[in-house]
Amino acid sequence: MPNKLPPLNALKAFEVAARKLSFSKAAIELCVTQGAISKQIKSLEEHLQLALFDRTTTGLALTKAGKQYLPTIMAALEQIQSSTANLQQLETNNHSLTLNITPSLSHLWLIPRLKRLSDALPNLRLNMVSGDGAYQFHQASADIAIRCLPLSLSHENSTLLAEEVLIPVIHPDLLCQKPITQADDMLNHPLLMHTTRPQLWSQFLSSALAEKKQTQIPNYHHGFEHFFMSLEAAKQKQGIALVPDFLASEFINRGELVNVLNMRYQSSFGFYFLVPSYRQQNDQVQQFYQWLQSEISPNI
Repeated sequence: MPNKLPPLNALKAFEVAARKLSFSKAAIELCVTQGAISKQIKSLEEHLQLALFDRTTTGLALTKAGKQYLPTIMAALEQIQSSTANLQQLETNNHSLTLNITPSLSHLWLIPRLKRLSDALPNLRLNMVSGDGAYQFHQASADIAIRCLPLSLSHENSTLLAEEVLIPVIHPDLLCQKPITQADDMLNHPLLMHTTRPQLWSQFLSSALAEKKQTQIPNYHHGFEHFFMSLEAAKQKQGIALVPDFLASEFINRGELVNVLNMRYQSSFGFYFLVPSYRQQNDQVQQFYQWLQSEISPNI
């Protein structure tokens, strides 16, 4: 019995539950029920003949044994995960990365730059899939991800690529029909909504019109889920879109859109590069990250 290894699933359940100090949060991360986590912890404690958690009225706390056990188990699991991932990557394709990326960033920014990416990293092959919102790495998921998230130091496995700076853009023809000479003139135009972040316009207007009393009610028009959709609507003369500056820069440079009064608004969001710990030392991941930084920096 002393030489028998504890079950791997129980060790993983312990590692996540100890890291989050919550069986329910561990269950969400591991995509199982809370009861399954509780059962795995009980099995591990019986195997060790030691209590790993104190169940208190305020929640979970690690026992002395749990605190001693956790760092070793975390290191061991990460080593197993890293070795397995590296082996799988060697077996499939050393130069292929699966990137989960927000639709607007892929449509408006990355895909138009694939030639430049190929010139800089000729051996890299990206397999791109789209996604939005918070991202959790799990088995058979992407190698890396890019997300627009609230600015925070608590996002796991993340590095901030760029803070989000929003600009109002409009078709030149609409600007000729109804000129905008001061910020409140924007209210004479339809404002294109962002349906997943509907507060953006009100936050922007509060900042832009801070010195003026706003009496005119904004004319909110069509709503769109993604920035690439609202940008296209602005190009089709449907109103003013509020979008990240570096996503609109090419359209502004070509004269297809105009930045209203050259206004800029720094939101509380940013674009994050996400990579699990077991891939952070991967050469392809590091090279791609450095390329992203060099490409985004001139535009922000």
